[in-house]
Amino acid sequence: MRMDVFVVGKDDGYVVAPCGAPLPDDEMAVLGEVSFGWTVDSDMAAPRLDWQGIAKDIDARGYSIVPQGDVGGLLGAPQQELSAFYPEYHLRFAA
Repeated sequence: MRMDVFVVGKDDGYVVAPCGAPLPDDEMAVLGEVSFGWTVDSDMAAPRLDWQGIAKDIDARGYSIVPQGDVGGLLGAPQQELSAFYPEYHLRFAA
């Protein structure tokens, strides 16, 4: 499922909602400044979060609030393994 992630304040927390779903204005006003952050596919996200709990919150009220410390679980995993680029190891292939 594709999810929109919104940033609360200055990374004070996150609001997660289904992609394209409107957020309730009155409830977001209580949180303060809420701005769009990114979209993530929950199947591709790091398995650090309780996605079942998030899904239950979304079913109940249309969105879920995730604490600041759980941002790593809201980031999508890379599509492929990305290795560091060290020029000294690639010089032999330059010519």
